[in-house]
Amino acid sequence: MVCYSFRILGVAAGLLAGGSALAADLEVIYTTRAGDTLIGLEKRFLAAPFGWKGLKVHNGSVNPLRVPVGSQLRIPERWLRVEPRTARVVALQGDVSVDGRALALDSKVPAGALLRTGEGAFITLLMPDESRLTVQPQSVARFTKVQGLQGFEGQTTEVSLEHGRVETHAAAQRGPAARYQIRTPTTTVSVRGTEFRVGADPVAHSAQAEVTGGEVRLSPVDGGAAKALPAGYGVVAKAGAPIPAPRPLLPAPTLTALPDRFERVELSLPFAPVDKAVAYRAQIARDPKFADVVADTVFNTPPARFGTLPDGAWWLRVRAVDEAGLEGFDAEHAFTLRARPEPPKALDTERGTLAWSPAAEAARYRLQIADQPGFTTLLADRQTAALAADPGLPAGRYQWRIASLRASGEQGPWSDAHPLVVRQAPQAASLTIYNRRMRFAWPGSAGQIYDVQLARDEAFTDLLVDQRIGEAALTVLEPTGGTYYLRRRATDPDGGTSPWSGVQTLRQIFLLPVWSLSAPAAAQP
Repeated sequence: MVCYSFRILGVAAGLLAGGSALAADLEVIYTTRAGDTLIGLEKRFLAAPFGWKGLKVHNGSVNPLRVPVGSQLRIPERWLRVEPRTARVVALQGDVSVDGRALALDSKVPAGALLRTGEGAFITLLMPDESRLTVQPQSVARFTKVQGLQGFEGQTTEVSLEHGRVETHAAAQRGPAARYQIRTPTTTVSVRGTEFRVGADPVAHSAQAEVTGGEVRLSPVDGGAAKALPAGYGVVAKAGAPIPAPRPLLPAPTLTALPDRFERVELSLPFAPVDKAVAYRAQIARDPKFADVVADTVFNTPPARFGTLPDGAWWLRVRAVDEAGLEGFDAEHAFTLRARPEPPKALDTERGTLAWSPAAEAARYRLQIADQPGFTTLLADRQTAALAADPGLPAGRYQWRIASLRASGEQGPWSDAHPLVVRQAPQAASLTIYNRRMRFAWPGSAGQIYDVQLARDEAFTDLLVDQRIGEAALTVLEPTGGTYYLRRRATDPDGGTSPWSGVQTLRQIFLLPVWSLSAPAAAQP
């Protein structure tokens, strides 16, 4: 049976120095089996110009033709044959480029590639060993190395984060060639299977790491002492300073009160504040693993707000940020958005007429009116292509809501409930004539203001009188003979306005001659 293992010599220097020094300090420990010779191992594993003579010297003058079974041979990693590998793009959002070129799903990303993400942009790479790396918005990261070693199990992955943030789910690293590292200008994070985040701030000359699963090893680039960082802890390291003691991460916010369905394009996602949090990061993804993140925002206080998401199934996660800038444990919540076609926006309804603005995608509208909250008992439930409707109800207080209908008949969500006050139109006016003056009077209420119109035509386009008065009576000079039309409406102290009264017709009867004022015709909206 073949047994492979590995160890790292000079951990602090080896993990943080340049590429050649790093490779020189890494060794693969190969456990020999029957029939092995140093010459045979050279043919199987070693790259030019390294050969079996070097193995002999490196391992204390081992007999090259007769190596005891079970011996542990130390082989520097840089002597071994490299098998270049590539990562695959499994999700991307927004302005993402590699070496200045745009990327697409399933693109291959080789070692040496420089990844850039713009504002609101993400990219998630899947490694051959199933590890995932997500580069967050406004970040720059070089995909330094992804490779195997010929004949050995495992994979080496190195990412240099110049600035910004990355999130990683590293698969368990098995085999002597297995190594996963995130380097920043300040520190290097090394893992063998864990979930963690790394941030780099070149302006502040700092780096941070947050571990939510497993353990990472954090080392300063100046060769100082490395420090283990277990799950549930984070650290912010400054260039030229020892790595500080780990800080516990803030707990996850509680999202259990959030509904599973939302019906508004402008999402508002409330939750209780977390003690000691100074900010929150919220993300929306298409998948429960958050490989395909489409939105990311940092805000100071709840709720989380997002807009313009298309309808569909989504996953939300929220984490609290402490005063040091460390981001805590995630809370996650799956939800469905069904916000389209959007309901129209209600216009002024104080005059007792229902009206709304046009809604995108709407071919028709469905209107409901009720006199109690909940709309369990409906007074009206009808469809219309118009943008207004007469409630056709007696004076009183009601509620109404409206939804958009596509041409296919598919209905969108209901609007919020809107109040509707149907007010009593002014009652019929009486007429008194004295000294060639006409006085119109009608029943009124204290505090009401009245609009009174007397016109020469029933359409009230040719107005003889158009006045706003504060009493339930109007006096005008007697007009010349003919036919005139009178209507009124009342504005209550709360600002609500009634519909126009029914139209009364004023005629001069020439045979007498006297004036006659008819009973009201049907009220006008």
